[in-house]
Amino acid sequence: MTHVRILPRCIFVALGVAMSLSSCAAKIPVGTEFHPESKAHEVIVNVPFVTNRALQSTRSEGNYFSDARGRLAAGHCRVAFEENDRRGQVLRVDTDRLDAVLKADGEELFVIYVHGYGESFAKNCRRAALLQHRLQINGRFLLFSWPASNYLTYGQDVSDMRASVDQLNEVLTLAAESLGGQRLIILAHSLGTRGVVEALRRRDDGPPTFGKIVFVAPDMRRDMFLENVQLLQNKASEVTVYMSDSDRVLMLSAAVNLSGRLGLAKEFDLDVERVRFVDVTAAGTTDLSGHMYHMFNPAVTEDLRHLIGSEGGGNKREYRRVASQESGFWKLEPDSD
Repeated sequence: MTHVRILPRCIFVALGVAMSLSSCAAKIPVGTEFHPESKAHEVIVNVPFVTNRALQSTRSEGNYFSDARGRLAAGHCRVAFEENDRRGQVLRVDTDRLDAVLKADGEELFVIYVHGYGESFAKNCRRAALLQHRLQINGRFLLFSWPASNYLTYGQDVSDMRASVDQLNEVLTLAAESLGGQRLIILAHSLGTRGVVEALRRRDDGPPTFGKIVFVAPDMRRDMFLENVQLLQNKASEVTVYMSDSDRVLMLSAAVNLSGRLGLAKEFDLDVERVRFVDVTAAGTTDLSGHMYHMFNPAVTEDLRHLIGSEGGGNKREYRRVASQESGFWKLEPDSD
């Protein structure tokens, strides 16, 4: 799928910072269709999800669940992409039992994705569909959709993420029981990384619990990460942090929160063993916010596929990690071979 240009409104993405489960699903209407499939749709993606958003009655344009908190529910979003389109369109939403979305064939790694702030349910579905498609992990992916709202409600989103961690833990526990903890990759973006740290702090199970923890553009204080890094290492076999000095959203977040953000690589001098820090600044930016590189930057997507083990055998990599002078730190740069 080729890329389309970024719309001018994306400029406001960065500015916005400043300003018993199966029974539940059975009560939710099934099969809400918003748009029909057409020949113009180049790619159709089904995204399994679990959400603690409240069901809303309007159900317009894919916003089947609201920005308020509710009971856990599960289902699938059907998202279509036309040629040269990376925004996507929600075609329909179907609800299902939780055990139905926690299925995966084989023994390959399974990704649970926790999104960042400022995303409605429909946007969750569209972006998760793009990520699932580009990571080539159809059937090995689950979106945890928590009630973020829009780019002007950062403070409220922080509160909603904090209030969602117990339900996130329920999902993580059930996924580990259904699929096996070592198969699971917890992939969290932006503010979602804080929710993952808090969720893991509340767990009392012994190490190791999960296969990998991956933080992309983490919007958290660096000292918060340091305070919890041993916990993360005990809860997973491998911890990876992606960061970029071109991330305009985190630059504003650092100003608003009056503290350095983990997702900014500049002057980052932590000495942490058994954590891989990957600076993707040299890979450039493909969106004006510089914050969504895990979806929109082919170099980062390629590296994530390698980490997850979903890239095809024999494919030549265009970007590779190059070790920096600091132990555990890597830079993602063009492959010179």
